[in-house]
Amino acid sequence: MVLRNLAKLDLNLLHVFEAVYGEASITRAAETLNVTQPAVSNSLARLRDIFGDQLFVRARQGIAPTPLAETLIGPVREALTALDRTLARHERFDPLASERIVSFSMSDYAEAVVLAPFVGELNRLGSRLTVRNRFLAERDLFPGLASGEIDFAVESHPLAEDGFGQRLLFSDEFVCVMRRGHPAATEPFTIERYMALSHLHISNRPRFANLVDGALARMKLKRQVAVHLEHCLAAAAILSRSDLCLTIPTSFVRHFLPEDGFVALPRPFRMPPLQTWLYWHPASEGSPAHDWVRGVLDDCFPDACRDHSG
Repeated sequence: MVLRNLAKLDLNLLHVFEAVYGEASITRAAETLNVTQPAVSNSLARLRDIFGDQLFVRARQGIAPTPLAETLIGPVREALTALDRTLARHERFDPLASERIVSFSMSDYAEAVVLAPFVGELNRLGSRLTVRNRFLAERDLFPGLASGEIDFAVESHPLAEDGFGQRLLFSDEFVCVMRRGHPAATEPFTIERYMALSHLHISNRPRFANLVDGALARMKLKRQVAVHLEHCLAAAAILSRSDLCLTIPTSFVRHFLPEDGFVALPRPFRMPPLQTWLYWHPASEGSPAHDWVRGVLDDCFPDACRDHSG
């Protein structure tokens, strides 16, 4: 019965199905699709007739998918993404006229050091692209790139999944930062002095093997971390009110710490630089819009950008 009814299925119905599933609300789905709520309701009624299933039922908050809808959403998204990417390779793309949305996943640190210069370059070029960032959990990055939920991911460590397109954006050396007037800032900053301090540590990837602690472990040393943060915003306030030391890339200092309130000292031990990478799904390659965005990022980071096989 469903096979015979599939002749009634058109592409717009699949877009409605995906929007209703993603928003868990007919009203919000209508807003996302820029159509009226009755139009979405009518499309949903057609879908229910085609599949012989309610697809979505009332829930405590909005609506919830039925088991059949849960089964369908993966193939529907894959089909829509494959079609969009195929058409994108043949589209005429004008960066000065297109209002396309470019979606990223990156941390607040990367927003400052990667997204800010990228948006500045878009502004200089007169582009009308819309930029959107949503920081995904690491386990969701590959599905997000594969489904087209995001176009690019910016990460400071290798991803667990193979098969990504990738490009090094920049490398950044670490320095040791503390408030101006800190007792340790007036003495020779040795490894012994460093180890005697309490430390502030920032990491938003729990699985990420910390470069600082890894370098110290190779020296059979372990520092005392008094405060752990996931985000960068509070770092300046915490450092200014304490005698904590923050070992962080130099770009963090430029973007998050006022120069007159803090001092940055050379770290007293060896460790590798922090490398920041751009990732994308190989299926996106060949899209004029996607290739143009990567070119703009190349221009923002000309010294380090190079291709690597995924």
